[in-house]
Formats: sequence, C-alpha cells, structure tokens
Amino acid sequence: MPVESFAAATLEHPVGNHAWTDVSRVNAGGGQTPNGSAAGSDWTRLCQGFLRCHRSPLNVACHLVTTPLGLFGLYALLAWASPMASALIAFAHITVVVAFAPASIACLHAIAVGVIAVMAAWLSLGVWWSVAAVAAGYVGQDLAHWLTAEPTFQSTYKDSRRWWRQFMEHSVLLLPVLIVIAGRWRQSPVRLLVARKAVLKTKLTDRQDKADFDAILNWVCGQQVDVSQSTHWWQSDLSGAGGASFGRLADSPQLMSMIRSFHGSGYDVRPVLGINELYVTGPPKTTSSDTVFYMGHVDGPWAIFPGARLYRCMLALNQNLEVTTHYPMSNPEYDVPESHRLQHGDAIAFDFNRELHYITRSADPQQSEPRVNLKLHFVAYPRSMQWYGCLLARLTTWYDIRARNLFLKTIRPEGIWPAIKARWVLAWTRLFEQAVRFFGWTNLAYVTIALVISAAAGEAAVFLAATSFIHYAIYIGTLQERTPVSFGTFRRDAMFFKTVSMSLLLAFYAMHFDRDFGSLALVIGGFALAGYAAHVLGMRRTLFSAELGFDPPERIKRFPFGTIPHPMIVGAMTGIGGMALSDGFRNQYGWLIAGHLVCYAIVLVHEIWHTRRRGVCR
Repeated sequence: MPVESFAAATLEHPVGNHAWTDVSRVNAGGGQTPNGSAAGSDWTRLCQGFLRCHRSPLNVACHLVTTPLGLFGLYALLAWASPMASALIAFAHITVVVAFAPASIACLHAIAVGVIAVMAAWLSLGVWWSVAAVAAGYVGQDLAHWLTAEPTFQSTYKDSRRWWRQFMEHSVLLLPVLIVIAGRWRQSPVRLLVARKAVLKTKLTDRQDKADFDAILNWVCGQQVDVSQSTHWWQSDLSGAGGASFGRLADSPQLMSMIRSFHGSGYDVRPVLGINELYVTGPPKTTSSDTVFYMGHVDGPWAIFPGARLYRCMLALNQNLEVTTHYPMSNPEYDVPESHRLQHGDAIAFDFNRELHYITRSADPQQSEPRVNLKLHFVAYPRSMQWYGCLLARLTTWYDIRARNLFLKTIRPEGIWPAIKARWVLAWTRLFEQAVRFFGWTNLAYVTIALVISAAAGEAAVFLAATSFIHYAIYIGTLQERTPVSFGTFRRDAMFFKTVSMSLLLAFYAMHFDRDFGSLALVIGGFALAGYAAHVLGMRRTLFSAELGFDPPERIKRFPFGTIPHPMIVGAMTGIGGMALSDGFRNQYGWLIAGHLVCYAIVLVHEIWHTRRRGVCR
C-alpha cells in the first residue's frame, strides 16, 4: 500500500458541524427509511452519534476489518452449534436492518451478511477459533479508537439508564451504519490511498522573525566562510544572539501550524532539534558530495512509517536570485517539476523521507552574497502516539548525523579513497532516485510483506488478494479528491500496482490455459482495445490529468473514442471476461476474475457519475 498517501490522509480535518441533521442526508443511497418517522429518527440519531466518534478514515478502515471479523466469528460459532440457527439469525439480522435503514444500505448490508454467514458455515472454524475471531473483532475496534485518539461510541452512552437498548441498536445496526460512514468522502478509507501534495509553503513576515534573520546573518558574517563549497553548522554550534534566534525559529508556531493544518486536528507537531542546520550554499561541483543537491534525491530512508511524517523545512534568510528547488513528483511530467525559488522569509516544508527534490543554479551577477538557509525539522504524528513520532524523530536524527558526517568527508575529496566514497554517495543517490520515482520503497515493502505472508500460508491466493485490487481504489480515491494531488506520486502508485495486478492475472491465466482459443481471442482483443484506447488518450489523460486540473478538458473523437463508450474499461472487462471461458483458470481463480470485473464496474460507474457532476470531457 502506498504509505506516502496513507500517512498524509490518516487524519484529515474533522467534519466539524457537518453532521447529518435529517434522514435524507443520512441515507447514503438516497431514499427514505421505511416504517415511518420513528425508525427514521432512531437511524438518524445512531448515524449522527457514530459519526462523532468515527471521523478518521483510519478508524473507519480498521472498523471495516474488525466488524466483519467479529460477525464472521459470531456466525461461525452459530454454524458450529446449529447451521439452521445461523441461517435464521442471519435472516433476522437482515430483516431488522431493512426496517431501519434506507433501501440501498439495507441491500448492501444483506449482501455482506449473506457472504459472511456462508463463508462462516463453509470454513467450519470450530468453537475456539470462532470465539477468537469475535474477541479479535471487539478488541480491534478499541485499538482503532486508541490509535486515532477518538472516543468509542459505546463510551457515549454507557452511563445512560437505557444503555442496554442503545447497545443492542449499536450491535445490530453497526455494519449498515459503518457502510454509511465509509461512504462519506471525508471518512472514506479510500482517502488513505490518495497521494495528496505535501509540499507546504508559507512566508515568515513577523517583526521578531525578521530580527532573528538578521541576528543569524550577523553570526554568519562573523565566521570565516569558505564560499568555494557549502558550509554547514548544527543548531548547537550557534551561540549568543544567533543561537537564541535559531531556537525561536526552530519552534516557530507559524511553521508548525502550517504542518498541523495539512494533517488535521488529530495530529501533534513538534520540532526535532537534533538535526537542525544553518548552511551557506557553495558553487556546484561534479564529483563531490555537494553534487547530490543538484540530483534528484530523498533526504532520509525511513519512508515506511505509516501515519507519521518528518518534515524538513527550508527557510531562506536572505536574498536568493540563483538557486531554485524542484519537486518533480508533484506535476504530471518529471522533467517539468513544481519549482520554488525561496526569497527572504520564504519557508517550504516537505517530507524528509519521501519527497524527491533537487536544486538548480543559474548565475546572477546581482546575487551579492551567498545564499543562507536554515534547515528546520518537525515531526507530525497521531496525537495518541507520541512514542511513534519520537521513534521516527530518533531514527531520522541517527541517520542524518551519520549521513552528514559522510557528506562532509567527501565534500572536497582529496586522494583515491575519499574520491571513491564520493562516487559511492552519488551512485546510491541516483539508485535511490530511480527507486522512489518508479516504484516507491513503501510499495515494494508492501508487496514483499504480502509475498512473505502468502509463502508462509502456502497459498498464492493470499498474495493475489492483497495486490490485485489496490489500483482500483487509487483511481477512485484520486478522482474523488478535492485537495491538490501529487500527480507523479499518484501515477507511480497506480501504475505500480496495476502492473503487478495485471502481470499476476495474465501469468496465472497462462499457467492454467487449457487451449481454449476462443478465450484467448477475447483476452487478446479486449486488452488490445484497452491498450490502444490508452495510447490514443495519452498517459496523462488516462490518469485523469484533465479531471485533476493539470490539463484543459478536451473531447477525444479519434477511434475508439466516439465509437465505443469507455473503450479502456470495456476492453479490459472484455479481456478479463474472456479468461472466464477457460475452465481451468475459472475453476481455480473464478473469484479473482469476479473481483476484477466488479472493481472495473465500480470504476466505470464512478467515472460516469464524476463526468456528469463536473462536466469534464476526455
């Protein structure tokens, strides 16, 4: 799973006063609740109360695992005692929800309960595993609330005289209410996969800030700075007025507020002082560690920290007419990056461990003095997990100190061994850039973990289920997102997981191919149509560049557009449907075929809805 996106979206801005105030706003699928206003009032009250305790997409995502798990254990226990009792309880559960919930929600709930009850009866877990599943579901929900620092819904009514009645409502209607909450975009777990742009910019203009800039610049003037190379000082190296000013800027409320507003009120933001630096930029070199600034690079290796980010904030203390910082993953084209030339007081924050960046320098005779910058650092983490944020801060500090020591030893290499070290630093920087650009370390880690778990379980289906459907959720979530998207990161994540998914699908189809050439013809024809349509549309527009505001809307009339509606999706569904004609593959992996077809249908419906709502043509 793309953890860059997960970390950014874990706790969004709270919903605030946007709780539902009438039945029609609660009903996710439209329509009114049945059986009069009493049922509708209970349903509305329950949804409103549940929403107040489940505003975090991460909390909702956890509940979408723990709630079905608990129900699965309950129905498995009933099936162990009496299959008939399990069927009757499932029917009663569905009937009660029909009496309270809107028709669309009741229908989704009936499908979910039916699948859970059938799977529980089919697997025959036994009493102890069934009890363990119920316990894991219940405890897992409490852990999700602890993780996201949100109160449990049960805690809001536990002191009520009629708590038992509310507990029964809560238990019976939990799954349909959860479906409603997950359908709200601000609470949707799909948001965890959206690559929101996390390059944050502000400007410090306060009188005290300007006085602090001057104090630090005066301190630099008192040093013997070698302008032929970059010069660096730790925050602890400064003393007197310069040191006091550095300390105030390192704890800037404005900078921390900027980061906190990106994550939302569920996050804490704290300064990380041990790796703060003051540095003076030197001229570019070709074979020294100074060269890494002019190459695409990520400052740290700790990308696999879901739910937390450590930000490096670059703060310009003086005039800058020469140096521009580029962020190539923000825009659709890697070679046309988002660029910022920081002037006096400008500050830009980015993820220390995830954001690719580099600088360029164009000589300007009006640049009368070297560029002087501060590197300030802040860690953002879920409010209830200070230990987690501290761990990320310590690991990043440990790494940065050692990397800086190596950097300083190779900044002006003299002799064979320092030169080898310098080239080694540059080579690893280039390798890391390519890995981040095309794969993403967290994506690779997720696939590796899924592979290990699948191998331990001795079942390829585990790996297939874990990696085959993520790109669909990335498509839907990104198209639905309202905030700026890091297009390069989105493209990387979507194409990585789609490549893995389609490669596995075609590989397993080939392994189980039973010489059904009708099936093969549909597979080749369908995917050829989808590939040609993507070629005609172009990669950018295929990945919603018009819908996301990077390209102007344009109606494409070249075949197959204008002849076949939604040719990419239709072609892909035709190819995957053709695989179902192969008896060997269908008998072994029919669930995989069905999963892809259902996901493509959902993507198609979502695209049609989005197009009609926003009127964007492609």
